[in-house]
Amino acid sequence: MAQTELFRQGLTELKAGRFAEARRLFVENEEKAGTAAQTKELLRQAEANLAAGKLDVGAQQLATVLERNPTIPEVYVGLARVALFTGQLADARTHALGAVKVGPQQPLGWTLLGLVHEAEGDVKGARPHLEKGAQFGQNVFLCQFNYGRALTSEGRAAEGVPFLLKATELEPKNPDALVALGFALRQLKQYEKALETLEKAKDVAPRSVDAWASLADLLFELKEFKAARDLLDRGLTAVGEHPALLEKAVACAMLQEDPAGAVAYLEREVKVVPNHEQAWLNLAHLSLLTENLDRSESAARELLQKNPKNWEAWFHLGNLFDAVPDEAKAEDAYRKALALQPENWKVLMNLATALVQTKVAAKHQEGKALLLEAKGLVPAGEWRVHYNLALAHVRLGETKEALALAKEIQAAAPADPMAAEAKKMETNLLEKN
Repeated sequence: MAQTELFRQGLTELKAGRFAEARRLFVENEEKAGTAAQTKELLRQAEANLAAGKLDVGAQQLATVLERNPTIPEVYVGLARVALFTGQLADARTHALGAVKVGPQQPLGWTLLGLVHEAEGDVKGARPHLEKGAQFGQNVFLCQFNYGRALTSEGRAAEGVPFLLKATELEPKNPDALVALGFALRQLKQYEKALETLEKAKDVAPRSVDAWASLADLLFELKEFKAARDLLDRGLTAVGEHPALLEKAVACAMLQEDPAGAVAYLEREVKVVPNHEQAWLNLAHLSLLTENLDRSESAARELLQKNPKNWEAWFHLGNLFDAVPDEAKAEDAYRKALALQPENWKVLMNLATALVQTKVAAKHQEGKALLLEAKGLVPAGEWRVHYNLALAHVRLGETKEALALAKEIQAAAPADPMAAEAKKMETNLLEKN
């Protein structure tokens, strides 16, 4: 719009921070230009477009309104929401600051400013802004919800619950508010209320993954594993094959001592997220528990096709072939794992143990060297490396060194399972000598 004298005066007042006078001048200017009603309609259309997800159209309409009257707080709020949604945090901060400057009691401006701080990782800096938003916006859902959610995430659920309750009153069918309230009640160990709230969240939004997952987590915490698994099965029917729900179902199946069931969930998961490396690794491990050695190997190899540098897959294959046993394949797999994780004590120990078990004297020496290296890396309280090093000394005829390690294990950790094995070793060595 053309810059009239009133418009220029308004800009001067705006730049000087005299916002009330600037607002009066811009309103007067629009009334004289006959654009006031059009501006209101444009603002209404922009809000409708943003609600419908038409961000580009809504943002353009807001920009047009901003050119006509830069003192309307709702314009800055709308632009801040668009920028925050699209990850343009600097722009979101600028617009949110604009909203609270021209409208100091504009609740959404303060809330959005808090959300910008959160998105930037400044949780502490976010809280006072979210608090102001909640104070000014006692009947604004986003203001009540975000402050209650933030308090709960800081471990202050008792303070957060009233705001979340208000949010659920304002929007009774909003699943995010119900899930957040359920989480807060769970944090307070008000389990019956939490279950009731999360059940409601699931019922009002049957395709909400968060609702099903949060309810399952609560049942899991209460050790209701069968109920949690049954719920997850229903959730998977309602939502579809979602990896988060499948992973939780795997955990439930394992706690029910049903590895076959866990494998079935994992088979479904890798179809949905074929590049999820941990799922393939879990499938390899659990297939071994079900004695399906072929699937255990193939799962690890499928993972290696996706990522040849996944040391855990090679390590799993080493363990698998060591159990078969296939000395050559086990050694090869362990060496590939070690090349990727040269300072991992478990890989060093297992490769060394495999070498010590062979009939090749040179490999016994190498195994001993690897175990000495692992001994310097092993965490306190872990005695398997010491015991296996003692075995290497036995294979090499170094009885004195083996006996010293056997005695060390028994003295340092008499209750450890390795102490009993060390005692047997000591007895056998002394009988032979």
